[in-house]
Amino acid sequence: MGVDVSEQREPQPAKAAKQRKQVESDTPALPAITEPPKGLIARSMSLLSVGLRELNWQVVLLYGTIAGVLMSFAFLQGPTLSLIAGIVPVGTGLLLGRRVQNHYALHGFMTGLIGGIAGAVALAALIFLTPLRASVQAALGPQAATFTLLQIWGQLAGFTALSLVAFCTFGTTMAGRTEERNRKLREQVDERGGQLQRPGTIRELSDIQGLSLPQFGSYVKNVFTKQGFTFKDHRFIDKDKHLDLWFEHEGEPWHLRLSVADKVGVGTIESLLQDMKREGCRKGVVVVSTEFQPNAAKTARGRPVVLIDGQTLFDMAEK
Repeated sequence: MGVDVSEQREPQPAKAAKQRKQVESDTPALPAITEPPKGLIARSMSLLSVGLRELNWQVVLLYGTIAGVLMSFAFLQGPTLSLIAGIVPVGTGLLLGRRVQNHYALHGFMTGLIGGIAGAVALAALIFLTPLRASVQAALGPQAATFTLLQIWGQLAGFTALSLVAFCTFGTTMAGRTEERNRKLREQVDERGGQLQRPGTIRELSDIQGLSLPQFGSYVKNVFTKQGFTFKDHRFIDKDKHLDLWFEHEGEPWHLRLSVADKVGVGTIESLLQDMKREGCRKGVVVVSTEFQPNAAKTARGRPVVLIDGQTLFDMAEK
């Protein structure tokens, strides 16, 4: 009697189920989609939670503790109390705004809150544990004699906490936003390769020829703006050998390439034409503070680029 050793085929339904299971196991699981919190309170709590996680706690604790202790010792200074009490909270906020990168108000608020706690502890030590309580009472004037030490501590601790929270929040917010604007401005300047600089008084052609490239760019910008062009952007290129200006006139983009080199030649014109082709710009101008080489005009003839030398530019500005 023989034994059947041939392969037994798996029933079709079972085989299909097995394939589906295999596909499902190979398919990566998608991350769970969480809906944003609804309602003003829920959104505020979510933002607060995110902000607390992203706070620079090391800086907050350091600045808050120092500010609270300084405010406490300010009450020993007598007539100078009001001056020091005003400088410490505002100065802390301004310094903090330059250190942190985001959540300016929350950084300032938490710093002021920690400073208030540190100040309350420092005041308690000064008033209840040291002979300096007499200096604190003397600094507050004759009316301090009518209050108990606990009342004096409560008033001074409350004033410290309120001043630090309010002025640290305000100062950090203002300084942080200002620093953020300055940071973005520096990034834009770095991206453009430099800033345009205001030129001096231009009375004759030699004044134009003596301008630096950033000054020349500002001068050309003013001349073309007076001609009805709208300035768009600028950028220094070729290791500050050229300065590009972009304008718009009657809905048409214009690309200007500036140079202050002596006897500007064909290379500047050809490079501008290549960039114009890449940008899809049909209007180009090469502006120099000096003169062009003799073969420059021949190169530009019949092509969408205009050459303006120093004399022509001076005549345009005088019209």
